[in-house]
Amino acid sequence: MKLYRLILLLTPIITFKVIAQQPDGCRVTNTAFVAGERVCYEVSYTWFFIWTDVGEACFTVDSDNRFGKTLLHLKATGKSYPFYDWFFKVRDLYESWVDPVSLSPLYYNRNIYEGGFTKENEYWFNQPGDSVKIRVRRKGGPNKFVSVKSPGCLFDVVTAIYYSRCLNFSGIRQGAVFPVNVLMDEEIFNVKYRYLGKDVRKVTGIGKMACLKFQVDLVAGDIFSTNQKLLVWVTDDANKLPVYIESPIRVGSIQARLKSFQGLRHKLESKN
Repeated sequence: MKLYRLILLLTPIITFKVIAQQPDGCRVTNTAFVAGERVCYEVSYTWFFIWTDVGEACFTVDSDNRFGKTLLHLKATGKSYPFYDWFFKVRDLYESWVDPVSLSPLYYNRNIYEGGFTKENEYWFNQPGDSVKIRVRRKGGPNKFVSVKSPGCLFDVVTAIYYSRCLNFSGIRQGAVFPVNVLMDEEIFNVKYRYLGKDVRKVTGIGKMACLKFQVDLVAGDIFSTNQKLLVWVTDDANKLPVYIESPIRVGSIQARLKSFQGLRHKLESKN
């Protein structure tokens, strides 16, 4: 299991937590976060019952002027800790510029360094014919440009995180299953999740928090095996903040837990 996969897991894991079908298309009202929010997660890996903290992933929200508009700049970064850099150094960047009201993505950028391997991705949304223009560049090679037809309510992995936090969870029934369309690389993935109910989750260093618990059906590939499930705990409050994620992978298990936060729109309640 390469170290970079442990770090990268956090972004798609959180992304798939919950996108419900809305009665008015993709429209939401943002009452969950504001510019200035900073949230970091500790990423850990276990094999034969030994847990090791291997890196962190951080998410930030800022206001930015781009494309002649005032937009929200949503950014996610992942890095390996210095102890592991000699083995497999990771420095990854995912960022998206979105409309501050609708949260519709306008532009997405991905730039990753993983043990000497580099990859760049850019998405331009709202292109003619409801398509998304994509640029891909691997290992410093030539640029490849393609277009993908949007099915509607399509998100990059960063925007989907924040969009999902703006949904109204009141009245959601246990066992309800919902889909989400997420664009990754040059492919659209339709991922389904199931609401399991309310739970109390203890997060090391923070305390116990009232949460909503979700199960995600994962897409089989080089990280996950067929029929594996992912569990995500989201605060049952106005922040709707993911605080804990866990899942088995092909070798061992992985978890990501909330480590630090600041600039939250609402007070985060916890008990020792």
